[in-house]
Amino acid sequence: MNGTMFAYAGTIMLVLGGGEMIARPSSPPAPIEVSGCHAIDGDTLRCGSVRIRLLGIDAAEQPGHCRQGRQCAPGDPRAQRAALQQFSSKRLTVTPIKTDRWGRMVAVVRTTSGENLSCLMLRAGASYVARWDDRDTILRSCRSAVREANHL
Repeated sequence: MNGTMFAYAGTIMLVLGGGEMIARPSSPPAPIEVSGCHAIDGDTLRCGSVRIRLLGIDAAEQPGHCRQGRQCAPGDPRAQRAALQQFSSKRLTVTPIKTDRWGRMVAVVRTTSGENLSCLMLRAGASYVARWDDRDTILRSCRSAVREANHL
């Protein structure tokens, strides 16, 4: 059986090639390795049928996707998506944190060399959102990138 295994929110999810998911209870999530991920935009990856949102990051929206009345992240959405695609083109280590209201896994994602994709995306022009940073994980990982991204 080919598939990718994800553990988060107290559940192990095995995502099969056709997108079918099998779930079973688990202990706290452990980091898992994935490959073959694609950037949906500058803050979200798709790995098989699982969408992974980078912890603490808000990237620029594609033209027409920032709904009226919302203050969307500044920057070039195409450049931010391209940067995330470049950073995620190899094997990644995903540490699930929680599930957001849209059903995406929110996670700390690292390259094989240990670089945090959230930190890399801040350097590529994405914005840091403190209320989305569970336990200040990203702030502690790359304080200088957070300060530069938010002009502090």
